[in-house]
Amino acid sequence: RAMAALVIAAPGVSAARLLAALHGQCFVHAWPETEMAQLLGSPGASAFIAIKASLPTGFLIARQAADEAEIIVVGTCPEARREGIARRLIEAASESLAARAATRLFAEVATGNLPARALHTGMGFREVGMRHGYYRRPDGKTEDAHVMMKDLP
Repeated sequence: RAMAALVIAAPGVSAARLLAALHGQCFVHAWPETEMAQLLGSPGASAFIAIKASLPTGFLIARQAADEAEIIVVGTCPEARREGIARRLIEAASESLAARAATRLFAEVATGNLPARALHTGMGFREVGMRHGYYRRPDGKTEDAHVMMKDLP
């Protein structure tokens, strides 16, 4: 079965509605379009959307300050998971951020999100810290986040 080509686009603030909708498909608590627009309009913010067969299937939002950048959120639509989309998004963001003089990229990954932790580790991220109670779950419980970092070329 031939896999449709995956295209990574880098939209601006005008994509806030689409990004909010994608966030809602990927996560339990969707970010409202207004919050998404505010984030995208903040200094150093950049967004990336994965498009496969003309359909948006994943996204990543990063923010850069001086020579450091962080992945704010990365998500893949449930029906497109385990196809390498998050990896391609992180690669595209890494290249873009490095081209803008970022030398380090950070990400927070939930303790229980073993696939995401394995992905980040496999892409050269290493654990540099822990944020206790960082994520709030729908049931009200919290989950720790591993702070991961990788050097950019």
